[in-house]
Amino acid sequence: MKLTLTLLLFCFGLVTVAQTEINDDNIEAKLFRDDSTPVVVDFYATWCGPCKRMDPILAELVDRYDGKVIFYKMDVDKNEADDVLGIESIPTYLFVQDGELTHMAEGAMPKSDFINLIEESFTMASSSSSYASGGSYSGGQPDDSEYSDAKINAIWNDSGELNELAWHAYEEHDDIAALLISIDLVKRSIQLDENSYNTDTYAALLFKTGKYTDALKQAKRSIELAKSDGRDYSSTTQLINEIIEKL
Repeated sequence: MKLTLTLLLFCFGLVTVAQTEINDDNIEAKLFRDDSTPVVVDFYATWCGPCKRMDPILAELVDRYDGKVIFYKMDVDKNEADDVLGIESIPTYLFVQDGELTHMAEGAMPKSDFINLIEESFTMASSSSSYASGGSYSGGQPDDSEYSDAKINAIWNDSGELNELAWHAYEEHDDIAALLISIDLVKRSIQLDENSYNTDTYAALLFKTGKYTDALKQAKRSIELAKSDGRDYSSTTQLINEIIEKL
């Protein structure tokens, strides 16, 4: 899609300042460069948990694409350009090249997915995703991992066990890889037997990874199922309140 940032940011009255952490004063110059070097802009906040979990992944990507892709970040609490650009949740990533917005992505994600986005958005060599669906799981985790392929395949057709492991990740893990694997697990659990428990887990994991709009949708679905089954949904209601605070 064609980027409409030029008019918006021109009206915002921006000037250039050279730095990695960009702001209202230099975002136009950073996005509309004289060359065609691809640019990724990370909209974040210091209090944002999913943003912090993405920091080490972004650091690796900066090294991986040194000289090929430019990475900037903008603190949404210190600037207003995010409002001008319609950024509604954080983290949000804009992929820009030659004055065009090639992609926008919200929420935390594994490094492999971010690499795919970069390479697809900027017409670079494509990578394959490490997440698989279907009759078995093949995420390529070490055998001694809590989320090894062998352990996951052993419960792949047990909705309750999958949901229990996914909920464990929500409660005990901040590592983005574990959280995103667990999203795969709870989605499989829902595929096998959708209920208020696994939809609540799905909503909680989406919330923890910064996908607030999707989290709200799943939390509402969880309450619908809980009502139909006569189950308590007070904890899901509390989660909805926390999600709304972030939106």
